[in-house]
Order: sequence, then structure tokens, then C-alpha cells
Amino acid sequence: MSAPMFTLCGQVMNVYVQPGGTSKKTGEHYDPRDKVQILGSLPMQGGTHKMELITLNTEDARLFEQAINKTVRVAVGFYVTGRTVGYFIPQGATPKLVTSAAAG
Repeated sequence: MSAPMFTLCGQVMNVYVQPGGTSKKTGEHYDPRDKVQILGSLPMQGGTHKMELITLNTEDARLFEQAINKTVRVAVGFYVTGRTVGYFIPQGATPKLVTSAAAG
């Protein structure tokens, strides 16, 4: 397999399970979901950066638990809902620990 075109690099801040429930809009039941929150530096047009916390679904939160407070790189994909860009971790993608020199 070739290297992914898009990756997300940042510090794993939190890993948790979002409980299942029932959608208030549709009434459909949804299962619990593993989530990971990654904090990264997002470049701005003027040459500055801002910190961005991104929450992603993951197949297995245990893959990220050992990396809390460490910098990782993971493949991501994108989708758009209205004017909002969302991110997802493709099926089978796993986080890779990176050194500070490799993070930039």
C-alpha cells in the first residue's frame, strides 16, 4: 500500500467512548463510538499558526491510549457538511509515534 496523501499530526489529548443512544432528529439508535482528540498546529494564511483540537472516530481507542500526551501521525480523510469540514480516520489506519523533528 502506498503512503496516504493526507495525514494529521498532533498531540493525543484524550481518548474516550461516546455512549450509544437514540437520535433526537431521526429516532434511530446508534452504537457507542471510540473517539480520539488530537491537538495540532494549524497554519494560517498570514504565516501564523493556531492550535486546533480535532475529535475523530476511531475503530479502536486502545491504539491511541498508549499515545496520550505524545505526538502521532495518522491518515485522515475529509467530508463536508454544509460549510463545515469534517475529518475521519480511514478503516485500518493506525497512529504512528513521531519525534519532534519529524513532526514539522
